[in-house]
Amino acid sequence: MPLITCNFISYTLKRAMNVHVILPGLTSTECEGKNPTHKPRHKYPVLYLLHGYWNDYSGWERYTSIERYAEERQIAVVTFSGENNFYIDLNNIKEQGPVQGIFEPDYETFVVKELPDFVTNTFPISKKPADTYIAGLSMGGFGAMVNGFGHPDRYRAVGSFSPLPSHRRDDYRSGDKTPAYLKKIEPLELILKAQKRGKLPALYYAYGAKDFLFDMQEWFREELEKHEVPFTLEVLPEYGHEWAFWDMQVKKFLDWIPRTDEYYLEAPLRNI
Repeated sequence: MPLITCNFISYTLKRAMNVHVILPGLTSTECEGKNPTHKPRHKYPVLYLLHGYWNDYSGWERYTSIERYAEERQIAVVTFSGENNFYIDLNNIKEQGPVQGIFEPDYETFVVKELPDFVTNTFPISKKPADTYIAGLSMGGFGAMVNGFGHPDRYRAVGSFSPLPSHRRDDYRSGDKTPAYLKKIEPLELILKAQKRGKLPALYYAYGAKDFLFDMQEWFREELEKHEVPFTLEVLPEYGHEWAFWDMQVKKFLDWIPRTDEYYLEAPLRNI
């Protein structure tokens, strides 16, 4: 299937960005059929897939079978490098304004606005929120929740694998009030706000019992249950913070996501 590396000038980040776009394409069997064509029948649904801390976008392609999963399920996948910035708007969470002339990258704006703007206007990818999904691992799992529930009108479902679920867990436990500027990046705050509005994307949440963040994951799960937030959970006892787990979970997430796009309606997923 096509794996396209794009380099373009970002109006949000004010620099050149590399983006990888995976598109379902012709298989060798299809090339042997009658009248093969590279013209897609419909716009593709899309998964924006976020990497973790200490990583970059290549991790998903190097350590998982995401290309094969995407082809089998007829869905586009978009990855990019968010550095170690947690996919948030750094200018918006500072307690004090930025130093004049110093630019802080706004990755949330890039993820939610500019990246879909570029991708859907350049490739045969759907602009419909019903066809749009976001997921990530570790830091990317945090970013998927912040962006997915911070902008619930834009996504059908969110996948969070072994995430850092909070920067403020101890404050929640002690009853301290979360500062307003940090509420903008607290997954629980954003989920409850979206729930109150009645605009809650579906949530798939997964972690291993050997994960070094296990205690925090258990706290977050309990908070979701306490507030009656609907979600799908998978906790596997034998896994830690590792690629074997994330490869498994991204496949399960792709099989789990609610889909109403034309590709799915033409051929509902089999057990692959």
